[in-house]
Amino acid sequence: MKFGGDNLKDWGKASFNLSLLILAIAFAITSEANAWQSDEVENEAAPKLPVPLKISPKLTKPDTATQEEDEPEISTTPRQSEQKPIGKQFAQLHLMDGSIIGGDFLTVEIDVKTNYGMLKIPISRIVRFQPGLNTRPDYVDSISLLFEKMGDADEKTRIAAQKELIALGLKNQNLLDQLATQANDDQKKLLSEIRKAFEEQTELNEEEMLSSDQPSALMDTIVTPDFSVVGEIQQKQFSLKSKFGDLKVELSDIDFADRSVETTGPDVRKTVSVPAEAFFQRTPKSTKIRVNKGDRITIRGSGTVQWANFNNTSSPEGLTNRSQWNGINSGKLTARIGTDNSRCVAIGNDASFVAKSSGILYLGIAMRDSYATNGNGYRWTGEYQAKIVVSPAKK
Repeated sequence: MKFGGDNLKDWGKASFNLSLLILAIAFAITSEANAWQSDEVENEAAPKLPVPLKISPKLTKPDTATQEEDEPEISTTPRQSEQKPIGKQFAQLHLMDGSIIGGDFLTVEIDVKTNYGMLKIPISRIVRFQPGLNTRPDYVDSISLLFEKMGDADEKTRIAAQKELIALGLKNQNLLDQLATQANDDQKKLLSEIRKAFEEQTELNEEEMLSSDQPSALMDTIVTPDFSVVGEIQQKQFSLKSKFGDLKVELSDIDFADRSVETTGPDVRKTVSVPAEAFFQRTPKSTKIRVNKGDRITIRGSGTVQWANFNNTSSPEGLTNRSQWNGINSGKLTARIGTDNSRCVAIGNDASFVAKSSGILYLGIAMRDSYATNGNGYRWTGEYQAKIVVSPAKK
């Protein structure tokens, strides 16, 4: 075969181009191999993440006392500044203007005139004393004047006096009852309306779990661990040794004197919503209140819970035909202190009990185990409302 010059040139170009192509392919293969190797190194160095667990909403907390308690927002344990040492002469004087004075009486006893003679009662044996309305003759005169105005010939004067007496409150009921013995027709009618207004206010306070005034006695009342005395305290002024120095307090300025408590911690009041599925086998509702042994707890329930699978609705009293949990009807509003489900207290619409232990106060809904813990798709909606009042234990 003969090769011409042009053919040789063409063959040389083709050979050169082929060589370049081979080199390019080889380079590409080498680069890809290096990339694979790099990927393998990176994959080996990367930590292997665990596969996330899929937690079914049907799973629940066990019915056990091992659940941890929440941190409280409120505690009935008095602060150090509220703690008052009780000496033989110590008392807290609650004054008519709302202020409170604590200190030691300089006198060792109180003289009381009764229908049966004079009594001397040691301060150390007094739990509480409360001056009667007769201690404040100016105040009694002002109430008597309003009573007289309710018998006035002018209707506007009568109504204005009635409104003022209603505003002054239930504490004057006993005095008004005494004045009623000399009432005319207009006064009797207005007095009847005043009593009705007092009753309505008391009922409203009970619904809201608020304290109500009590009718004040006309005579002085002294309470001891052994008996109570009604009479007239002879001392019209008391000397008191306080941390602010020696004080003199008029008997007429005292609303009441209290020696029964060591602390001045107030009642704790709170309203808490309890969801429909706040079962104790799952997650009861924390009130965030830490109570102490001996505290009195009062709870009033309202609201409704719908039992979607049963076509039923329950009030805080629960249902009587859906079995029980720990002896409590399913669906009933229930309380627990701490983490022990065996020590739950049935609440329902209204209940009051004394704490037998200290801990966080929880609320929940009693529910039969097979309803609360199985996976049959039972469902509840709605919620209960719980109004709570915790009265700290007296010490």
